[in-house]
Amino acid sequence: MKKLLAAAFAVSLSAPAGAVPWHNMGPRAMGMGGAQVAVAQGPLASYWNPAGLGQLYNTSGLEIPVGIRAEFTGTVLEGSKDLNEIYNACKAGNAAVCTQARARSAISKINNAGSGVMADFGGGMSLKIKRLTVFVNNLTYVGGSPKVDFNLNAAGGTMLDNNQSRIVVRGLNATEVGIGYGREILETGLVLGANLKGIVGRAGYQEITVSTETSGFGKFNDNIKTSFQPAVDLGLLWDMRETFPSLPMRPRLGVVGRNINSPGFKNPDRAVTHGERSKFPLNGQGRMGLALSPFKFWHLAMDVDLTNNLTPVDGYKSRYMSVGTELNVFNRPWLNIPLRAGLQKNLSDTGSGASYTAGFGLNFIHVLVDVAGMVSSKTTSVQSEGKSEKVPNNFGGAVRVAFLFGGVDEGSRDALNRKPKTPAASEKK
Repeated sequence: MKKLLAAAFAVSLSAPAGAVPWHNMGPRAMGMGGAQVAVAQGPLASYWNPAGLGQLYNTSGLEIPVGIRAEFTGTVLEGSKDLNEIYNACKAGNAAVCTQARARSAISKINNAGSGVMADFGGGMSLKIKRLTVFVNNLTYVGGSPKVDFNLNAAGGTMLDNNQSRIVVRGLNATEVGIGYGREILETGLVLGANLKGIVGRAGYQEITVSTETSGFGKFNDNIKTSFQPAVDLGLLWDMRETFPSLPMRPRLGVVGRNINSPGFKNPDRAVTHGERSKFPLNGQGRMGLALSPFKFWHLAMDVDLTNNLTPVDGYKSRYMSVGTELNVFNRPWLNIPLRAGLQKNLSDTGSGASYTAGFGLNFIHVLVDVAGMVSSKTTSVQSEGKSEKVPNNFGGAVRVAFLFGGVDEGSRDALNRKPKTPAASEKK
């Protein structure tokens, strides 16, 4: 079994980079900066690390998380807005704004490598009974990449009438239905887990001419193809205190591989005729996490992507490092208020700033409600109606409603601070 797991992870990590980033599923994850692999518990462990399903003290129940994140990469948004305003000025006969110098400057902003716009959305429902979870997740990834045209020929109209600078919009809506299971190996603190799932993927494609179209996303649905692929996730979670009872702060180490068989989904015919690959890839992704609990009410976590993942934006990659903390107020089985904060940084984009994250929740008896948000430390300038406005490079939000039973939630002291099953030498005497 160990050899099989190691081989599967090797396949995941040696696979080509995936065409989607890692989504921060659930407000607990988002509030902690995306660090969740080593603290995955409850029904949603099936997404973050299926090994978390097999821990001895764990919760059963139903979780319903929803979250969204958007990001502007490079200067494509600023350039597109400038180009559209210049086109309108040319139409209105405003010679002060309708100049080739301004138009070329706007096109150059669009043409920067790695510039684009992307968003990812995740929602789902997970039902866990003991070590087994049944889940349905819907994950959507959309990205817009520029294709520039420096033609400023004014014959027969304004200089931008024949300019074909455009945004290529590509995306994937993946609905995964599956089962997850985890189990501890003897009483070692080492837990293995796996998900078996089927994914219905809807790949879409559209091109929008930025100088003349204010909205072209409505046509996106006209170019979609649906296909089906099976997929496998594998996870490992090691509670080191179970192996070495004298270790302080209960260190945990987690590793997970998502979609290790690298499923691909058919692209629409329009995408293929415009030079796209025949399939939208959902290649294997790997992530590692470490967690510590200095006290029963305080937890620290760190994650890092082991794969350098492509995104729906041409030339832009993601490899996130996340750190987060959770502080539990009251910290009782029937009442808890978790407070969370974290940071997330894209290691593949040296120019990107860190994203600040925060969240909180209310856990009352069996009902849990959590919210979280994130915002980039860097901003993008946008010209709108002659005024310069700044928007965060990325931002997002998440919410969760859960009904848990048969155990304790991940925020409670017993779930994350159980006593070791193997007593220390001093306890045996």
